[in-house]
Amino acid sequence: MWKSIILSAVLLILSFNWLPPIFVFIALVPLFIFILGEKNWKKIFFGIFIFRLLFAFGTMYFVIDPILFGSSLLLYMGFPLSIWLIKKIGNENFEIISLPFLWTAWDYLQAQYTALPMTIAMLGIPLGNSDFLGLAGFGGVIGLTFFTAAVNAFFTGLFLRRDDRRQLKTGIIAISAVFAIGWLISHLVIENNKNDYFSKEKILNVEIISATEVRHDFSDQLSFLPISEEADLLVVPENLYKSDLENSEKIIDFYGKTAVDLDIALSAVALRRESGRAYKSSFLFSRDGKIADIYDKNHLTITSEYWPFGDWRPFYFDSYLEKSSPDDAKKAVFDRNYELTRGLPGIISGSYFSFAAPICGEAHYSGYLRELTGLGPDFILSNSNNDWIIYGLEQYLNLTNHLRMIEAVRLNKPILVSGIKEYAGIFYPDGRSELSYPRNGLNLINLNIRY
Repeated sequence: MWKSIILSAVLLILSFNWLPPIFVFIALVPLFIFILGEKNWKKIFFGIFIFRLLFAFGTMYFVIDPILFGSSLLLYMGFPLSIWLIKKIGNENFEIISLPFLWTAWDYLQAQYTALPMTIAMLGIPLGNSDFLGLAGFGGVIGLTFFTAAVNAFFTGLFLRRDDRRQLKTGIIAISAVFAIGWLISHLVIENNKNDYFSKEKILNVEIISATEVRHDFSDQLSFLPISEEADLLVVPENLYKSDLENSEKIIDFYGKTAVDLDIALSAVALRRESGRAYKSSFLFSRDGKIADIYDKNHLTITSEYWPFGDWRPFYFDSYLEKSSPDDAKKAVFDRNYELTRGLPGIISGSYFSFAAPICGEAHYSGYLRELTGLGPDFILSNSNNDWIIYGLEQYLNLTNHLRMIEAVRLNKPILVSGIKEYAGIFYPDGRSELSYPRNGLNLINLNIRY
């Protein structure tokens, strides 16, 4: 039992970290063998719980928190419950066939409906950096997760029937054909996306900023930036200048003035108040400094932007509060005055272009990205502040970039990125990317986008 569970956890952790992505196709085989052979439902529940806990600690160590891990693990326990029910009504062949469906369903549910989205931990994420990326055109990370789980289930069946040489030979031929067809379909999707992208005649020149830290005053202005005369849009990272409800009007005025000084349309994220309610919003300022359009964040972040448990909070939050600065204490979990209001799905429209503007973690909700893309934007701009990550930033960015690549291919839209402790750049619908990380404070990259 323990050998199978630990082996699968280690293989999956390595597939998400250092091993080539191809290893994800066999990572679950030991776990699936354990599931199929075990009859005791308590051992199945406990074994899968330990497997998921080990995988979380080895892959998502940048978000270690009892609430996040607890909600994810609790929801994922639907997987062993489903396995237990399947065992009561089916035989081994039925169990093997059911495994990829059950895995994909519960992997997706725990990724999208926990306290914070865990999409970057879904099984298909490593394929964002593989020759099978084009298969993201069929369901995105969900489709890749199902494909990967199905291959693992197939290898599991081959292993259990390894003494039957005829079945083993047939199985090897079949899985080789699956890989070959998958590779071919992937490249056809990528080529189709590439042709579609380069068939677009309009070009938008964009300057994108990323930075290593949040600024707390306006002494370091943006007017010195070497903006190209051809640039149509300047993208400023979320929280480049510390935005709170006390200085929100000052921040908004500053960005409007910057647009005028640089004679360029400007996109930025800031807090704002309207009709007694507070929002986190993505703004588009026109060249004359006026607000052209606003998008209000729809998927708020638990603890900092909303807190659904009233005055109760976990005991360890009190210790954090005692050590926090006054600015860090301005969170919904500590003070309900800082609780934000959810906005409605929408896109931002300029005079001759439009874009979806998911803020921070919103870009990790695959269904929401699909909904925004359905509104007809020319591209997607993902703006985020990763200043909260203390350990494991490189791991987080690596997994997140895999997800962005998958979404760009799935949605057939270019995805621009900007942020604090974040890359500046673009993910193209044909699997290419241009990225630059800020090594010395501030980073500026110039890109042309077809739309």
